[in-house]
Amino acid sequence: NYGYQDKYLLTATLRADGSSRFGENNKYGYFPSVALGWNISKEDFMADSEVFSNLKLRASWGQTGNQDGIPSKVSLASYVDSKTENDTYPIGGNEVTLDDYPFGTVPVRTAYPDLKWEVSTQTNIGLDFGLFKNQLTGSLDYFNKVASDVVLFANRIDPIQPTEKIWTNIPDMEIKNTGVEFTLDYNGSFSEDFTYNIGGNFAFTDNKVVDSQFEVITTGAASGAGQTGATINGYINNEPIGSFYMKDFIGIGADGLNQFRDVVPDGESLDNDRYAVGSALPDLIYAFYMNLNYKNFDLGLNFNGVSGNKIYNHTAMSLFTRGQLSRSLNTTPFAAEFPNESNSNSNEVSTRYLEDGSYLRLNNATLGYTLDPQDLGLGDLVSGIRFNITGQNLFVITDYSGFDPEVNTNADIDGIQTFGIDRFTYPSPRTILFGLNVSF
Repeated sequence: NYGYQDKYLLTATLRADGSSRFGENNKYGYFPSVALGWNISKEDFMADSEVFSNLKLRASWGQTGNQDGIPSKVSLASYVDSKTENDTYPIGGNEVTLDDYPFGTVPVRTAYPDLKWEVSTQTNIGLDFGLFKNQLTGSLDYFNKVASDVVLFANRIDPIQPTEKIWTNIPDMEIKNTGVEFTLDYNGSFSEDFTYNIGGNFAFTDNKVVDSQFEVITTGAASGAGQTGATINGYINNEPIGSFYMKDFIGIGADGLNQFRDVVPDGESLDNDRYAVGSALPDLIYAFYMNLNYKNFDLGLNFNGVSGNKIYNHTAMSLFTRGQLSRSLNTTPFAAEFPNESNSNSNEVSTRYLEDGSYLRLNNATLGYTLDPQDLGLGDLVSGIRFNITGQNLFVITDYSGFDPEVNTNADIDGIQTFGIDRFTYPSPRTILFGLNVSF
């Protein structure tokens, strides 16, 4: 760390991380970082400013290693015992019962000593500001994060491997995440008895997979009768991670069965008609708050929300079907949407169950009243008394038909993180709390 007159700031680090999850040749990773700061408000030419009470420019660059989600021992060779039709090696065993005959040994995977750390390289440029004696404060940040040497369970690149898939670093593939984040906070008053504080933060993000040699690396999968293993989302070139990869539902045909868009014009609905139809990652993440104080009363409100993301309603696909309706098991809009739908129509993974996941939630609201102990004749016993009532998850504004749009069911394939799947998820509770705070 270095600072000069509290104006010019420098921080540099180098860290070494080791993990037994990686190959013999790459157990350690070395990750540098550097950060610069210029406290502009400390400069002489800002000394008489009546507007800026704080102004600071920041820039940083750094790398970190990632091993999340990678199982242990995947870089080591693995073998299993095996025999076929009781064919064993007659070495010291019982020729009649075949007991104690050693099995043959079959490789599950060969050693992969070059498996190495996934590396995230991030660049940030930011500006902190305070205006009018810090009555208005905030920050503006640009970020660019690139993940390289991405570790996934994917189709083997090494032809010697005995299995179709292995944990490996995907050559040349990168995951890019860029965006802008803005925060703002303001303190004001209408009178001496009526003050307020408002603020919020907004983050616009763009996520993309680039230079993958695979058409799709599947992540999320369906489960349930007749659905297990069907792909829901994956990593797709030039699309965000968590992109939904499925057929486009266009309605019910005259035969009462599903109709899908024929993306590859061959006149048939096949797996090659699947394509990226939206992402589980939002384009905008935001939160804002308001705190009001009027004499002895105080009110605090906190909101949060997202926009631009999709949710796959796996619950509807599994339960709210025409076949279920015919057995009087439910009467949901999903099941009754198409009057001519056949009771035997299949509930395939498709955009029929893909919905807008945008929402605005009143996450927390608190109303309080503070008593003066002197007014109650308790001034000698206590210094403060406050009553409050708090509501959590009071309402959600959303077009999503499920219980809660802020949801993700773990539906991963081969341990790769998945996003935006709702399957039998228990909804967030609404809570009302009453409180009494006494200070002595």
